[in-house]
Amino acid sequence: MTAASFVSRFRSPGIEPFIIFVFALWCVTCYAGDKPDAIAVPVRGTEGETEGKEPLFPEDYFFDITSVQAGHEEDQKPFQFHGFFEVSSPIHGSDDESQQSSSQFLKDNELTLWLGKQISRKLSFSSEIEIKDGFETYDLERCEFDYDIIGNMLIFRLGKFKYPVGIERFAEAAPLNKLIDRPFPSIRIIPGTYSDIGGMLHGAIPLPHDTKLKYELALSNGLAGPDHEDVQQLWDNNRNKAIGGRLGFEIFPGLEIGSSYSRGKYDKDNRLSIDFLGADIQFKKGNLEVCGEYITSHVEQDSVDGGDYNRDGYYFQVSYQYPFHLNYIKYLEGVFRFDSVDPNRNITDGNEADRIAIGINYSPSEHFILKLEYEIENEPGEEIHGKSFIQAIFRW
Repeated sequence: MTAASFVSRFRSPGIEPFIIFVFALWCVTCYAGDKPDAIAVPVRGTEGETEGKEPLFPEDYFFDITSVQAGHEEDQKPFQFHGFFEVSSPIHGSDDESQQSSSQFLKDNELTLWLGKQISRKLSFSSEIEIKDGFETYDLERCEFDYDIIGNMLIFRLGKFKYPVGIERFAEAAPLNKLIDRPFPSIRIIPGTYSDIGGMLHGAIPLPHDTKLKYELALSNGLAGPDHEDVQQLWDNNRNKAIGGRLGFEIFPGLEIGSSYSRGKYDKDNRLSIDFLGADIQFKKGNLEVCGEYITSHVEQDSVDGGDYNRDGYYFQVSYQYPFHLNYIKYLEGVFRFDSVDPNRNITDGNEADRIAIGINYSPSEHFILKLEYEIENEPGEEIHGKSFIQAIFRW
């Protein structure tokens, strides 16, 4: 066997992801073996949870924002640096915009870096950079300043931030996402990673009987077009500003319902509007998590382009994380999700899609996560309906 034929053999579909998985598992085992006395604990409320101060949003747990904001003396907190590196690949099946491409495995990775600092007692800074496509594409996901006007009850945010529509944005990062890909409504109706420039007021107001009201209200540049890929970058294309936000009511600890709305002009002539309306629910008890979301959008469009249209989608997801008190297993987690999307309810054009996804997650330590996912799609035009994926994540 020649060297060329040997290499080509191991580049065949299905072989390369398996080798990567075995190599990652071997690295993890070696890493864990360096700490033979380490005992795994359940992973709820991870690094970002600081005693005496509860994070406002789920993403704060991973990015450790509370470790930056919890200081009460100026200049006591240095810059906090966190991030993760993830590599994903299909084992079987084609891909779409929410999944990784089997033909460009070396590009199917993402490095995310987070940097933050408590500048003063009330002012903090945080930023997030995504490096994708084989380290060729750089996206500034967030660059924001928070000023605590009244503690957690009233905070003013200025800069580039994740736009406050829905709840899936809190878990879009690979370490927080229970599955490898994301729900259809979050990538085909709402722009996949919708960050915008502007100002926002947000906070959590405690209410009687152990309840809580969470709110986010933003004024920003808005989108540049009706398509889910038309996201503004730095400069606005018109004089109009989009206004939107979310209200969430925590009925009791662990159960929250919410609603989101946003509206703004997207064309250069300030004539055509686009809006989003959503409802969501999330429930957490112990290691059980259940969440769901419905999103609808109305798009104004010139008659020559097809006229106005509506689109909607929803998803339902349930997961259970089983902790192990073993050196090489921190937890195993099972995940089930059903999602559906119709990008244009006015016509039947074959773009409607339903999907069932089942996942198993394995974590030997708080720094490593390995995921396996199998999904069944019902999407006209797709020849392959059964697909499977694998993902390895290292975070710090």
